[in-house]
Amino acid sequence: MKTFRHALILTLLVLLVFQGCGQKSESPVALKDADALKAYFEWSPDRKPLVSAHRGGPVPGYPENALRTFQYSIDAGADIIECDIRYSKDGILVLMHDRSLSRTTTGEGLVSDYTLEELKRIELVDMNGNPTGDKIPTLKETLEWARNRAVLHLDIKDGIEPSHVAEEIRQANAQGFSIVIIYSFEKMMQYHHLDPELMMSVTARSPEEVQRMKEYDIPMKNLKIFVGVSEPDLKVYEELHKLERYCILGTMHNLDNKALKHGVTVYQDLYRNGADILSTDNVELAVEAIRSM
Repeated sequence: MKTFRHALILTLLVLLVFQGCGQKSESPVALKDADALKAYFEWSPDRKPLVSAHRGGPVPGYPENALRTFQYSIDAGADIIECDIRYSKDGILVLMHDRSLSRTTTGEGLVSDYTLEELKRIELVDMNGNPTGDKIPTLKETLEWARNRAVLHLDIKDGIEPSHVAEEIRQANAQGFSIVIIYSFEKMMQYHHLDPELMMSVTARSPEEVQRMKEYDIPMKNLKIFVGVSEPDLKVYEELHKLERYCILGTMHNLDNKALKHGVTVYQDLYRNGADILSTDNVELAVEAIRSM
């Protein structure tokens, strides 16, 4: 009898393993390396729609580009954290969208005019300008936070040396959850030569741009595609999905405002039309849209 039970348990385990084969995991947070990241983001018709928290997804009481805000967004259901990278005066990579400190912190002047030690004395403020007690994170601190929590989309601002970013990612062994946002062909090639395993987000907003992208001397598996901040020609989604590429649509501003006015059906239509990831300021509403589809 005991032998029969053991055999039955073993059979059930095998069935469960096979049942899981070919199905995409619910969340990309536990990917171990660059190969696993690329495999996760190979598009298939049963793909799980995802939410990316733009600038971390700030809400009242939480500042943008802050670790506490990132955790709030992940707890709310986001899978991806988009954040912005700049240099401090002493060449440390820190999280900040603007060149100036005045909009998002209690400080004034340019980020690049302050050393890291000086920046750490400044508080981040929320969207209403209220000090929050949160400090400006470094990229190193962000990579440490993100491990087993989220995939990062790193928006690298002008003047940042690609080798510096690639080396920080490599030193943190973070290729399994870091994707660099690229704005030019030249930068794309620089990052690829620095680390051929690195995954990048590049832009293709039209069928013509998709065609040019096909001519890149970079494996397609290294790329996720940003299709703009308004819905593209649906042929763009069709062509990119044929290439097994995930499509990221930015909904910040107009589309987010439309969703706030008309509800989750706005986001649901965007997903059904072909967007695989929405980069949004309304994380909780976009998550609700997925859960009620």
